[in-house]
Amino acid sequence: MSSTEEVTLEKQQEKKRSGGIVLLVLAAGIWGTVGVSSALLNRIENTPALTIGFLRLAFSSPFLLGLAWLTTKRNPFKARLRDLPLFAALGIAMASYQLFYFIAIPLSSVTLVVVVALCSAPVMVALLSIPIFKEKLTGLVILSLGLALIGTGLLTLGGSDNKGDFLKPEYLLGALLALGAGLSYSSITILSKLATRYTKSGSSQTMALSFTFAAILLLGGALFTGNLKLNLAPGVWLIAAYLGLIPTGVAYIIFFQALRRATATAASIVTLLEPGVAAFLAWLLLGESIGILTLVGAIMLVVSVWILSIKKS
Repeated sequence: MSSTEEVTLEKQQEKKRSGGIVLLVLAAGIWGTVGVSSALLNRIENTPALTIGFLRLAFSSPFLLGLAWLTTKRNPFKARLRDLPLFAALGIAMASYQLFYFIAIPLSSVTLVVVVALCSAPVMVALLSIPIFKEKLTGLVILSLGLALIGTGLLTLGGSDNKGDFLKPEYLLGALLALGAGLSYSSITILSKLATRYTKSGSSQTMALSFTFAAILLLGGALFTGNLKLNLAPGVWLIAAYLGLIPTGVAYIIFFQALRRATATAASIVTLLEPGVAAFLAWLLLGESIGILTLVGAIMLVVSVWILSIKKS
């Protein structure tokens, strides 16, 4: 290959990576609306967390199944047998993330759970991507990762006054469950990346089957614990539909497309923009205050994404 061809190929790859970062930012921005939507939903009517989680996936599953059928012109449930274990694993990861997250919060504090869950995921992804995807943990990636982790911590700490009691057994259990949520979130990223490489199914079919399986798991969990509540106000149903169709259905399709261009490590870091968007929307729509820690954290997140966008990771 000539030097001119190598330069052209490198430019094409750099453009592809940049496009992946843009898609990741878009997905993270959409995910940032989940917290405010959930808060507005509970202002209308107090709804069990497992019910909210189930309804999100219950709305997204038919949407993704229909999208898969329209784009492929074939039965979305028709997939290779050897791909099904990967889809099932992805579904388990999606369901377990919500389960760990929602159980952990009442045991400890929102601040602890958010920090541990969101900040541990990029570290796990970055470390797991080295043996799985042969990704290189370069100095710039480490810098971007560090800025993202510190920024996320500042964002969550800046919006909470609850210091908690780290000596209480239930508080420590909540921290452990939050770590499980972080592991589940990192598993979603890793498994999604594997699905783009090793399955012949499109992103819509992969997400449709995985979300359907996750919805079934959450339905079983809600029924088993007595936390399934369907007699809800119309406003709750509207917000639940939004959560299922936009931040869950559409955003994950965008995320899946981005993973075809960006590395798993980059994906885990960029999606940490979510709490920044959530903080801004909470200030704008819910009247929550934004302190200096929140502003500094948001700036650090933006800088971390900028570093990834100018250099391959």
